[in-house]
Amino acid sequence: MAKPRVWAQSDGETTTVHTPFTTRAKELMDLYNGLRLPLLTVDERLDVLLHVKWTVKEFDCNLTREIVDLIDREADMLNRGRPENSLRSLRTRVANLFLNFIR
Repeated sequence: MAKPRVWAQSDGETTTVHTPFTTRAKELMDLYNGLRLPLLTVDERLDVLLHVKWTVKEFDCNLTREIVDLIDREADMLNRGRPENSLRSLRTRVANLFLNFIR
């Protein structure tokens, strides 16, 4: 989905076109991959969480509200200096819910 459309031309060359749909799919894929990265600094992680929060807040439903609540909880725990091990299950939940959102 996130790959640009490729069309073959009559002269044998190809044309690559980034549609709004493929551009948005690429952005969502990058956000999901950012959520799954294990070795981020606190500032990098907060930046990823903030971008995910802005993305899901475009829609208002139970799923997006739950994602926002979990992101706020993780950001609060990061700011309090909680260790990585205590955030593992929360990060898995956020990533899984975001995957459900982008499907």
